[in-house]
Amino acid sequence: MAEADIVVTVMEDDKRTELLVKPGDNLLLAMVKANLPVEFFCTTGKCTTCRLVMSVPDGSAEPISETEAYRLGADALSQGYRLACQLYVQGPLTVCLSK
Repeated sequence: MAEADIVVTVMEDDKRTELLVKPGDNLLLAMVKANLPVEFFCTTGKCTTCRLVMSVPDGSAEPISETEAYRLGADALSQGYRLACQLYVQGPLTVCLSK
């Protein structure tokens, strides 16, 4: 593992995958590149198809964007949902693919 790589833990049912990404990488694109089963359509935050529950510690991503706040709403945000296409990885975080 290169020193600059960041570990993104992806949980899918009982399966755990550690995805190595560079600081500033887009989460959705990194997951697609790794052939993880993440649904998406527009890649701009408008469709909310890539909405996933995540555990994002402070400093592990930029704050929630206006697009995310508008598209997801306060209720979904309070439940830990984020848009993978709008999240740029800055530190370790966990993503849940299970429904």
